[in-house]
Parts: sequence; structure tokens; C-alpha cells
Amino acid sequence: MQACQTIAAVAFLATNAPILSRPQGKSAGREAFRGICPAEIGWFRHYPQVNRRSSLDPICKARENGDRYQWTGRAAGTERLMSEPVSNEENLRRVRERVMQLAREIEQLSGQELPPPQFFAEFLARVVAAIGARAGGVWLVDESGRLSLVAQINLEQTGLAERPGAMSVNERLLMDVLQKGEARTIAHGGETQLPTEHVLVMAALHREKKCVGVVELFQRSDVPVKAQSGYMQFLEQMCGYASRFLEGRRRNQGMTEDLKSQFWTDFEQLMLRMQRSLHEQEVADAVASDSRALLGCDRIAVASRKGRSVQILAVSGQSSVNPRANLIAAMAKLARRVIEMGETLKYTGRIEGLAPQVEEPLAAFVQESGSRMVLLVPTFESPPLVRRQGEEADREQRRARPKATGCLIIEQLAESEPAPQLEQRAELLADHAGAALWNARQHERIFGLKLWTAVGSVREWFHGRKLMITLAVAAALLVLVAAMTLIRLEYPVTAEGKLMPVEQHAVFATWDGLITREGLRVDGNQVVSARDVLIVLENEELDGQIEEAAATVRKQQMLVQAKEEEIRKTESQKNAVDTETARNGELNRERLRVELERLQGDELIARQQLKTLENRRETKLKVLAPANGSIPDFQLRQMLENRPVRTGDYLFDVMNDKGPWHMELLLDEKRMGHLLRA
Repeated sequence: MQACQTIAAVAFLATNAPILSRPQGKSAGREAFRGICPAEIGWFRHYPQVNRRSSLDPICKARENGDRYQWTGRAAGTERLMSEPVSNEENLRRVRERVMQLAREIEQLSGQELPPPQFFAEFLARVVAAIGARAGGVWLVDESGRLSLVAQINLEQTGLAERPGAMSVNERLLMDVLQKGEARTIAHGGETQLPTEHVLVMAALHREKKCVGVVELFQRSDVPVKAQSGYMQFLEQMCGYASRFLEGRRRNQGMTEDLKSQFWTDFEQLMLRMQRSLHEQEVADAVASDSRALLGCDRIAVASRKGRSVQILAVSGQSSVNPRANLIAAMAKLARRVIEMGETLKYTGRIEGLAPQVEEPLAAFVQESGSRMVLLVPTFESPPLVRRQGEEADREQRRARPKATGCLIIEQLAESEPAPQLEQRAELLADHAGAALWNARQHERIFGLKLWTAVGSVREWFHGRKLMITLAVAAALLVLVAAMTLIRLEYPVTAEGKLMPVEQHAVFATWDGLITREGLRVDGNQVVSARDVLIVLENEELDGQIEEAAATVRKQQMLVQAKEEEIRKTESQKNAVDTETARNGELNRERLRVELERLQGDELIARQQLKTLENRRETKLKVLAPANGSIPDFQLRQMLENRPVRTGDYLFDVMNDKGPWHMELLLDEKRMGHLLRA
């Protein structure tokens, strides 16, 4: 029974067994954090080599049911173990608390200054006690590149040294974990050969993202298969603290003079970059991108409040921010509560001392981001540099509370303990970043900023000697303009032109045709009167239509004459004696008269068509003079004889040389104004 309770407790701790829900009432946020310890969130986010099978992401599920959120974590195999009837619930609770206490002790050990053998001895004792293993060992890579045992518990009781070939088999398994960097659980019945009869649980140790050792636990062989993954996940999380110890990240680690000098150099560079821009978004991008390495955190974001809304302006490692993303939305809600309070908020896995109004949004943000340490530092409006003097002003200054305009969200994903001097550096950064962001916001509030900037640039140019030079040039230009206006000089203009009668009438072609020598009835300089025939056009198509119409008329005349002759012949049978013959003759004559009338109608239509075509030739093919006047001698016959024209083509002009005349000049456009004003 004690063994089952230990298995359930380890699986509970390794997989976030506490259910994170959103209960109703004032204690909603506090209930959401109940049971969470610093070891709940996997350290492996900081080490990409670790097998993601052990991640909490696929184990813990966040699902939404109506207006309630429920977070359930359950390792493989714990569903049956946790549901088994336990005779002593109080004993199970104590075992869980003991396992959690051991995990916290391991975390504290990782931040202490201890020799590696002493640390790993204490570390191994607590890990073995937490999961109830039979034995365990810690192997580190020495200077020669071989694995050496630095700490062990009950290793001699496993029979590893007595069995032939067991050490070589065990070394191969250790090297496999060391090379792959993955946690493994190896049991009997598989393809892998085991050195002893125990189930092996192994996880790698890392330093600077390199595998430098292996932690090996020997568990009894009757452990349920479904509970083995809980052991592996717990050991993998505990190895994260051991890896932190190897990397030398200790809470009490001091800074050398070189590190301090480098920090202030980097800080000055960041301040300089923030002051180079007066755009709030650019300043926020500079703070988010450059301050992450300066503070030694995993992620930093910049939030800004405008009115009642809070917006995440920038997040380190991201070129743009999607406000609809779940993480950004949860971050904005938490930032809004912190800005409203105007106080710094620090979460390291414990909720003691937190304001009740931030517990619920903090729980949602931690659930979404997986951060183990969250620090929110508000930024405030910059006070005026020049203050009013007097007692009343001093009292108002003391009563006035600075207004928060935003905040910095600082996160650590792998460790719950803040990095050395993180809080002091964050406060320092928030003061400078808040001033830069406030100045940028004040600058962007100016209406018509681009216009006033351009006006200011022009005004700035006119300063000192440039102003005197500008005034001198302006005075010279003014004198020159006055002289050009008041002093009048002759302005000669040379141009080519023609002396033409004012009254001119253009002659156009009235129909498509050909101008022949005989058809051109006038010559150059000839005086004509209105309605005189100037040109007779020839149109072969129209002539052909007239000839065809005349032939049709002649044909119809012949048909009419033939039909009349036939009618006259039938008149001789009119006085026939035979009644039948007389009746047939009458019918035949009636038919012939009808056909004669039809032929006469066709003849009339043909004559009308011929007349229409002749009228068209008479009216359309004759070009008449539009008015009285003379035709200028511009080589008229050379231009028009044997020339095909189309309807509307310009032919020549008829000018009234008896009336007024005018001069047409060809002048450059730039000289037209002078000529018109003359």
C-alpha cells in the first residue's frame, strides 16, 4: 500500500495533478493556484535536447466547457492508480506532501554553493526517496570523456558488480542516453538488454545545452507499466535543477567587476537606442528586443494603456504581436490589473501576498504561457522637470499619485527563482523605459505632427548668417521686380505670317469619288458666285448602279410590251361561237391583264429607282460654291486632278477678297502674352 501511495504521489507531482479550474466566488483565483508548487512546470523548455515526450504540454489539457475552464493533468498509468481504493486517505496525502517537499528541497539545493559530490549525494538521496527506488547513481563525464560515478545509493545491492558483463551493458545504456539526451524507462520484456533484474529510469544532465552526465535509478521489477512514465517525468524535472547547479546559476551568485561594467555598458546602449526615437512602437520594440539579454530572462513584453484598453506593444523574439492570440490576450488582462494597482507583481510559484484581483488573470496567464516566474513592473508618467514653488504646490505634489501608463512583463520559463538582481534591474529599466514611452506618446499626440515638423525644419534653417543672406537675396529680387515693372522698354517680336481675308469658306467633298480633269470646273484665282458648280465627281459605283437601274427599266418595258401583244392576240377569240371556248378566252384575258398590271408596277419601281440614283448623282457628285468670292492660286489643279476623295475631305477655300483682311502670324507660345498685352 505504501508503494502504491508513493507511485501516485510522484505521478501527481510530475504531471500537475492538482486540477486548475475556475470556481465561482471571491476565491476563484486562489483556488486556481491551490496545490501548485515550483516543480510543476517542466524545466525542459530551457533545454531543447530533452525528449518532448516528457513535456507537460501533451499531458495537461486545457479545455473550455461553457464559462468554466478546467485543467487536468494525469500521467500515463496514474488514472488507475489514483482511482484504486486507498484505505488511509490521510496517509496518501502525507506521502504527496512529502514528495512535494523533497522536490522543493532539490530546487533549493540547486541554488546553493556546494561541491559537486556533496550536491549529487544530497540530490540522489532525495530523488530515490521521492520515487521509492531501490538504488541510484549519478554519472558525469570526466576530462578524458568517460563516465565516472560521482554519487550512488545502494548500488552494491543491485548485483551490478557481481553479474558478468553487467557493467558493460549498463555503460552502453548510459552512453545511449548521454548521446541522445533523452530520458528513458527500460523494463524487462523489450528488445533492450538490462544489466540487472530492476527497471531502469534514466535522464540526462545538461550544461550549456550539452549532455554532461546521466542520473540512473533502479526500480523494482513489479512496477506497473503505466506508472513508469510518471517516474521518468519526475526524474527529468529533477534533473533540470541538477543541470542548473552544473551551469552555476545560483541565487547568491555575485557579479564580478567585469560583469558589472558590461551590464552598465549594455544598459547605456539600450538607453541610447530608446532615446533615438519619438515613436512609441519603436521605443517598445527596442525595450523588448534588447532588454531580454540585459535582464537575463526568457521573455519580456511591453504593455501600454490608452484610456481603458491595454495593448501589448512588443514581445521579445517576435516581429509583430497578434492581439487575438490566447497568450497575448491573457497577458493584456493581467497587465491591466497590475496597471490599475500601480504596484509591482512577482509570482514565483506561490500566491502568498498577492492581491485577490490579480489571482484569476494570473492563473490564466501562467496556464497559457507555462512561465515559472512572472514579474510585472508598472511604468508611470514622467513628472514635470520644472515644478511650482510654494507650500500649496508641495502639498499637491505629495497628494498626487503618479499615474501608471503601462508595464513590463518579465518571464522565466525554466526557473521559479528570479535571476540575480533581476528585480533591481527591472525597476531601473522600468523607470527609463516609462520615461521614453511617455515622451514618445506625448510627441505623437501633437495634431498635424508632420506638417508642424516641416514648418519647424524650414524655420530652423533661417537662422544666423542664413537669415541675413536670405533677406539680402529677397531685397535684391524685390528691387529687380520693381525695376522690371516700372521701367518700360521696347520688346521687338519677329514672326512669319500671312495676310488673309477675314471671310473664308472651306469647300469639302460631298461624296466619295474621283476628281478628273473634266470634272474640275474652276482654276486658281477664279471668281465664283454662290451655288456655282466647282467640281463634278465621278463615282464608278454610283454609275454602275445607274446603268443597272436603266437596264432594269428597259427590261421591264420589253416585258410590258410583250404582255400587251399577247393580250391583243387573245382579243380575236372574243367572238367565238363555242361557249366553252369563249369562257376560257375570257379567263385567259383576265389573267394576262393581272400580269400586265404587275409588270407595269415593276416598271414603275425600276423607273423610280433610276430617278433616285440620277438625283443622287446630280446632288451628291456636284460640289457647289458656298459663297461669293475667289479661289486662291495654290496650284489648284496640281493638287486636285485625278485625286480620289472621300466624303468630308477638305479641298480648298473660297475667300471674299472684297471684304476685310487680317494677318495670321506664326509666333512662339512664350511670346503670346507680350503680343496680347501690346
